[in-house]
Amino acid sequence: MAPRILLGLALVAAVTVGAVMQSQACTSLRVKSTEGHVFYARTMEFSTSDQPQVAVMPKGTVMRGTLPDGRQEGATWTSKYGFVGMRDYGPPLVSDGMNEKGLIVGMLFFSGYAGYQPYDPAFSTKTIANFEVANWLLSNFATADEVREGLKNIRVCEAPSIVPISLPMHYVVHDAGGNCIVIEYMEGRLNVYDNPLGVMTNSPPFDWMVINLSNYVNLSANGVPKLDLKGFSIYPTGQGSGMLGLPGDYTPPSRFVRFVALTQTALPVSGPDAGVNLAMTLIDNADIPKGAVRQKTPEGDKYDMTIWSVVGDTERLRYYFRTYYNKNWSMVDVLKALSNASGPKVIPIMTQPDYKDVTDSAKPAP
Repeated sequence: MAPRILLGLALVAAVTVGAVMQSQACTSLRVKSTEGHVFYARTMEFSTSDQPQVAVMPKGTVMRGTLPDGRQEGATWTSKYGFVGMRDYGPPLVSDGMNEKGLIVGMLFFSGYAGYQPYDPAFSTKTIANFEVANWLLSNFATADEVREGLKNIRVCEAPSIVPISLPMHYVVHDAGGNCIVIEYMEGRLNVYDNPLGVMTNSPPFDWMVINLSNYVNLSANGVPKLDLKGFSIYPTGQGSGMLGLPGDYTPPSRFVRFVALTQTALPVSGPDAGVNLAMTLIDNADIPKGAVRQKTPEGDKYDMTIWSVVGDTERLRYYFRTYYNKNWSMVDVLKALSNASGPKVIPIMTQPDYKDVTDSAKPAP
């Protein structure tokens, strides 16, 4: 192999390793019912979070973009659509959400690669911060196609972080029609990709993730038959041999491969309840127990864990959530929540689990 190619591979590997070490392990996916309805699921991994809540942002809410110097003197807009979503820190900014038209936006970490557009004072009134993208998209657009066009009229710049960590992110958008796009800013340029797979994780960039799937073309939901050698036969150890080699670690490329395999091989379901159940079942595979992913820092070990998970039902406009400390799913009726909100509201989610006691329902066995 030529030295230049070797050097290039080494540089890519170095950047990738750095990105993985810094990345929170967010995962998102989409499934469709036989009727074509869309169900979305996503996890958020952090080593800490300041009491996450569900934000309720009604139509008519006035919002303001943040400039790179921290001033809130960027783009100003009044939300065309109301939305609900997960917010992890104080300001009314969501990192994931669904609006009243069924548009879903997720912001996922993109460490090592995110590079936003350069700031131009001449376009200050068309500028928003990297952490305001979900709010801007959810409040202004109903479809992925509208988002693609709308991105031409806004500049996304990096602004001082609103949380104790930096916020390099890329963005996934789903609409109720089943369309999905990925939005990435790299080296000051906007890249928008169609995402027919509906799966999204973190770094490296989305196009690299798709190319990497070529390393797993032999994966199959069908079990592998025995292998007959000369005078000897080798049998699979059990069910699942078709997925032998499916990566099980928590790195973003491995999670991307794993969730493409899971979403593509899951049997089709009919009806909204079955769609929600399938999305919940699939996203269970992304859960990270505290301690399984850790990083040493001068302040001590930090542990990524799945702080919360969400599921979005675009047919009935329901937004489900659960947390690391309460695995029972709760639900927000999006239209009902918005109709009851004259201004921004929050719904606490860090509640204790409530397990139904069914002891007294025991009956004699037939």
